Amino acid sequence: MDDIKKLAVENRELKRLVHLMQNKATRNEALLHNFFEAELLMLSCSSLAELLNYLLNDFRLHFKLCAVSLILFDPEETAQELLDSSSITLDQTYLRLLPTQQLLREIHPENRLFYGQPDSRLKQQVFEKAPVINSCAILPLIRENCLIGSLSLGSMDPDRYNQFLSYDYLSHLSSVVAVCIENCIRRETLQRLSSIDALTKTLNRRAFNLQLMRELKRSSRTDTPFACMLLDIDHFKRINDNFGHLTGDRVLRAVAELLKELVRDTDTVARFGGEEFAILLPGCHHDDALQVAENLRQKLHAYPFETHQGAALSLSASFGFTICEPADTAAEDMDSLMEQLIHAADQALYQSKERGRNQTHFLTLNTRSTTPLIAEADQR
Repeated sequence: MDDIKKLAVENRELKRLVHLMQNKATRNEALLHNFFEAELLMLSCSSLAELLNYLLNDFRLHFKLCAVSLILFDPEETAQELLDSSSITLDQTYLRLLPTQQLLREIHPENRLFYGQPDSRLKQQVFEKAPVINSCAILPLIRENCLIGSLSLGSMDPDRYNQFLSYDYLSHLSSVVAVCIENCIRRETLQRLSSIDALTKTLNRRAFNLQLMRELKRSSRTDTPFACMLLDIDHFKRINDNFGHLTGDRVLRAVAELLKELVRDTDTVARFGGEEFAILLPGCHHDDALQVAENLRQKLHAYPFETHQGAALSLSASFGFTICEPADTAAEDMDSLMEQLIHAADQALYQSKERGRNQTHFLTLNTRSTTPLIAEADQR
């Protein structure tokens, strides 16, 4: 009887262990499935802002973490520029972009994954503004033997991450995150290089034409007008001849910065060529566009520009614009309509130049003729 009882106890214990192992296997399977889905989502992110937003928010909620923090090595502020230019508003409470690797090397002295209960110093380094963290996993992000960042997963559960468990999946996750971050930065950088004017950091002419086509389609879809505006810096050749091309470049950069600062986020500023800039103003009728042009013209004329040597320099600019009404977008040939818009704005700019410069002129868009008609000339 004793042997039977002993066998019964052992049988119950074996059943309990098997049940525990089955539950653990089920949890591990679900966890791996969740991580697989997370990988697919990260790989599908088309921008750095989208990827970081997922990691710092959706990933945290999906895996029931109390905090996720990310530190990235960003010596040339490439990542910061991409985030600043993104339409996604990213909460950067748990994101740090650093110019040096010093902190990263302190956190990962041997480029190894950390898991367990962090001491107060480590907790301050990676979870500076987080709530109570009782256990965490800190993943080194490495690409081509270079430590590019650190991803920290924090939990209030002291047993969530401990030294007695294996975390091979976290090592795999760190590799995936590092690859996704690098891919997003490279992809966006290439896209920016193909669309951004290197000197002024505004859109180049190719990107402006693409944006103009988008505005035409949006005008047709939303039944709203938009303004197409060109401006040219007056006597720019004299600036290059008298003060040198370094001063000319300095002026172009300053003009571009001022234009971007004075227009709305929804407006488009591009370097159209040489000392000429183009601006698209969605939703603007004639009076609104005229007010914008005059404000820009006056601000440029009053702005304290400087030569490369630091001497004061004053300049002016001439403006020309036209309005695309929703009815104009009924034209079957959108490419031809684009040309007419640019031609009308260019002819208005020509009127400003011909009549003394430092002026604003407007020409109507005549979609039934290849030559725009002068409807009115506004001079201030």
